[in-house]
Amino acid sequence: MAKLCPKEKAFCLTKALQGQCYGNSIKAETLKRTCPCACDVAHFDRIQSCCKTVGRREMEFCLPLCRYNTTLDELNTSLGYKCVSQLTTWAYCAADVRDNTACCTQKGIAPDCLSFCKGDVPTCDLQSLFTYQPCLRYIETITHCHMENLLSAPRWDPDWAARCDWDESD
Repeated sequence: MAKLCPKEKAFCLTKALQGQCYGNSIKAETLKRTCPCACDVAHFDRIQSCCKTVGRREMEFCLPLCRYNTTLDELNTSLGYKCVSQLTTWAYCAADVRDNTACCTQKGIAPDCLSFCKGDVPTCDLQSLFTYQPCLRYIETITHCHMENLLSAPRWDPDWAARCDWDESD
C-alpha cells in the first residue's frame, strides 16, 4: 500500500490496514477525506479479494470491473457486456453480506433495483440480467450505500457461489 500511496502519511496506511476506512462513522469519514488513497486501496483490496475468491475462475478477466467505483460507462463497454454474468458475484461482494435496502430506499433507488442493495441479484441468466439495465444508472448510489455500511472485518463467505437459474435442476 505504501508504494501505491507514497504521498500519504504512515498513519494513513496503518489506519487503512486496521479497517478504519470502512463505514460511515465520523472517524471513518474523516479518515477517507484525510487519507483518500489508502482508503481507496483498502476498499479495492477488499472487494477484489471477495471477487477473486468466489468469482468463476474462467471469468477472471472481469476483475477490473469488480470495484466500488466502477462507472456506468465502464459497464457499457465490451468488457462490461462480456462480464454481465458476473454481476451477481459483484453485487454479493459489494454488499459484503449486508442488506442495505434502507440506505438505498432513502436515496431514491427504484424498488425494482433494491436486489442490488441486498447484494442479491437473483440470476446469472443473460436475458434476465438485461432486465436490470435500468438499475445501472443507480450504480454509484448503490455502491455508496454499500461502502457506508461496511464493517471493519469482511463478512463474505469464501464458499459462496452465484446460484444461476440454469443451476436449479441440480
